[in-house]
Amino acid sequence: MSTPTTATSLPANSLDGDLLDRWGEIQRGNKALDSPLFSAAFTRAVAAERDGVEIAVIRSDDSVIGFLPYYRLRRSIAAPVAGSFTDFQGVIAAPDTMIDLRQVLRDSRLSAWQFDHLVAANDSLAEFQWASAESPYMDLSQGFESYRRACRANGGKEISELFRKSRKLEREIAPLRFESESTNSRVLDTLVQWKREQLQRMRRPDCFRPAWVRPMLNRILHTHDELCRPMMSALYVGDELAAINFGLRNNAVLHGWITAFNPKYHKFSPGLMLIVKLAESAESLGIRRIDMGRGDESFKRNFCSGATSVAEGAVDRRLFSGSVRRMWVCMKRLLRGTPLCKPAESLLRQGRYASGVLRHSLDSRS
Repeated sequence: MSTPTTATSLPANSLDGDLLDRWGEIQRGNKALDSPLFSAAFTRAVAAERDGVEIAVIRSDDSVIGFLPYYRLRRSIAAPVAGSFTDFQGVIAAPDTMIDLRQVLRDSRLSAWQFDHLVAANDSLAEFQWASAESPYMDLSQGFESYRRACRANGGKEISELFRKSRKLEREIAPLRFESESTNSRVLDTLVQWKREQLQRMRRPDCFRPAWVRPMLNRILHTHDELCRPMMSALYVGDELAAINFGLRNNAVLHGWITAFNPKYHKFSPGLMLIVKLAESAESLGIRRIDMGRGDESFKRNFCSGATSVAEGAVDRRLFSGSVRRMWVCMKRLLRGTPLCKPAESLLRQGRYASGVLRHSLDSRS
């Protein structure tokens, strides 16, 4: 049964010291929230550059039992704080805390909370999940050699192949140099440029286009917080940048947030070389796990030690439009990659329009 709760929504950067301390206390006490993306520092860094980021402070009997960070979309929809950069999402609460999320939405003047990377560790959220996927990670808690042996035992040869490519690159061009941490803004500029070019080549949406994204990255690059600090790493061929990873750390957990490489060295797989260099250095850097984020890229399968289950879905107070959106998501997943995909999307778009027309008459009852 859900705990009786009340909620108050506040601008993310208006939380006082006591609330920030309580957030940190809850996060430290819940292993499912050990990603830096769940930290108050991450949400506040985004909020400093993006208008509309809020936090629902959830109370029971006057005690704060949780927080729901969100971006207020179209006045009444709660969306991920940093859009597609929010690789993990969820309620900041102690394990097994049962919260009436519909009541949280009512108190916050929200119609729905939509998510696509919900960490699915809490069974109380199962009814709101429509589809799930795996977000792989590298377990380096026993050291790199132990990790490498486990990969080899599972038939993975990618690491050995990358070592071979590294030797070939050094032999033919120049020595490799690994820089574990950089705060150089020019390195960040290069990362963004390479990543945007990569997205264009792949015909993917440019997630760096919104005006708040670049300032957010720069702010996070200079954030100093125990539960969320930047770790931008670089691989050089001689004096030339070959690959960059902008990661976020929460103590022993590194989230490999954004990775890009110099197309000039494409055949040597410098981005993967950088990931292996990070894994090799993990013990000396105090890193026990590297999260790679959701995705079906082959390197994630080859480097994977395990995976965190993440879900797509919504808590929706609107009866009709919520059902249409669920149908939209499930149908797209079912038909993805088939000739029926585009016609189905057109039909479902019409359904979404119809839901908007009927929303006031049907959703007002919920």
